[in-house]
Amino acid sequence: MKLKKLSSTLTLALMLTFTFSNLTHASLQKPNVYVNNQKLDIYANVSAVDVTYVPFRPIFDKLNMTVNWDNDKKSVTATNGTTTIILTNDSYTAYVNDKAVKLINPPFYNPDDKLFYVNLRFVAESTGATVNWSKNKTDANIYITNPNLK
Repeated sequence: MKLKKLSSTLTLALMLTFTFSNLTHASLQKPNVYVNNQKLDIYANVSAVDVTYVPFRPIFDKLNMTVNWDNDKKSVTATNGTTTIILTNDSYTAYVNDKAVKLINPPFYNPDDKLFYVNLRFVAESTGATVNWSKNKTDANIYITNPNLK
């Protein structure tokens, strides 16, 4: 009887350990994003190769960029008067002010949620912003500082 109780207790302890370790891992993989210390209400996800992806429209809007979505090509053009960024689905080449830039990982269109995801660091730095990560054991935050924003 004692062996059965011990076995049940150990099984429960292991289940709880894996559950909480997965929760911790999930919060590190879905960081909060701040632009000039204002938290954005966006879904951010870190890929297996440590690229943080976000839906294109909220980040470009927050960076005061006008966006044009081409649904046929699955590409976005964002501009703010001094910077133009063009990103195309599954393309490792982006364009910033007509200059080709190689990407670590391409942006992608997700047909399930019908959103186009872009590399957060690339987009932010292309607009003149700096990007800093803040991590602890259970949480991660990304701080984007863009002096060009009002």
